[in-house]
Amino acid sequence: PCPKNVDIPGTFSAYNRRYSEGKFWGVVDYAMSTAIRKNSTAASNCIGCGKCEKVCPVLAPGEPSVPLEAMAVRNDACLEGSSSGGLFPSVAERIIEKGGVVYGAVLNDDMSVGHVDAGDMAGGERMKGSKYVQSDLYSVFEEVKDILSEGRDVLFSGTPCQVAGLRNYLGNRTEGLLTVDCACHGVPSPGLWEKYVKALETAEGGKMKYVRFRDKTHSWMHYDFVYDAGKGEVRRDYMKDPFMALFAQNMTLRPSCYSCPVRNGKSGSDLTLADLWSVADSAPELNDDRGVSLVLLNTEKGREIMTETGLKTRLVDTVQAMKNNSGFAERTEMPERREEFFKGHHSARDLVSYMKGFVVRKPLHVRLCRSLRSVLSGIKRRITG
Repeated sequence: PCPKNVDIPGTFSAYNRRYSEGKFWGVVDYAMSTAIRKNSTAASNCIGCGKCEKVCPVLAPGEPSVPLEAMAVRNDACLEGSSSGGLFPSVAERIIEKGGVVYGAVLNDDMSVGHVDAGDMAGGERMKGSKYVQSDLYSVFEEVKDILSEGRDVLFSGTPCQVAGLRNYLGNRTEGLLTVDCACHGVPSPGLWEKYVKALETAEGGKMKYVRFRDKTHSWMHYDFVYDAGKGEVRRDYMKDPFMALFAQNMTLRPSCYSCPVRNGKSGSDLTLADLWSVADSAPELNDDRGVSLVLLNTEKGREIMTETGLKTRLVDTVQAMKNNSGFAERTEMPERREEFFKGHHSARDLVSYMKGFVVRKPLHVRLCRSLRSVLSGIKRRITG
């Protein structure tokens, strides 16, 4: 941590919000991060010691890594509630069985996303499923350091930049640490997500009870965005939800995501998890639309934990397997209208309609093909399931 208690993540979050949403919201974010504290965490406390620069994943990125192996994995016991093949719970269970602690992102009661710890599988269950919002790390790095110093194992899962930040923070004190990241093309603005939740609540006249960013009840390949904001469950194809559609089109990502310095395996993670979207070619026997995980084994430690899970795996070609996982290796391009979108969204009277106006609709023949594939996937799922 900063020797002068500067809230560095909070300060940069405010800076990013000012850049993307305007000066007013940047000032509000900064005030919430620094002013309302018992002890000052303001940027003006900085003495220029340079400690933060040495651990910053932007200033000190790692080298690109080539996975030792790539595997297709499915855990049938954990498919329900998981976004893809249900691998993460099995890895978490191995750490917990050793008396370790698992850290992962959860959706809080107010629908914000933050990292929490779990010492049992009941806590680990909350970490299942994708959350397409940057999570708040709170004081997790300090907690991980303390637990490791006690000689206990820790599993930390997060985005590549979070994993890189933790590893840089710990330096060579990583004995007992297992890190898991994801194939990430960027994360949406938490501020936009907060406003979108409030807009849905206003439209429904209630309080948001739950959200599932990727519900595969009907299909894994063509998943739904599902929520209940007071009037019962609402389910729609993710490309028909403006928040999810704009995320998929890279419109709502944080500014730093477009020049991410830790893509292409530079985070130093032991395992990288993704969806095996190329399952028809890479593992056709698993192509039943129920979900398949792709795991990149980046280190020997990652290989060991996969062996310990006892799950049935299949080796796949890395290049073919990463097909359609955009943003993992190549740069995510910033859409031309992104700046226009963020400058205007906070003053929009009807945020949902405003967001819909920025969604780029696919040509009719593409949409028809997508709908047909979704129907065929549903039929295949019912036949095989």
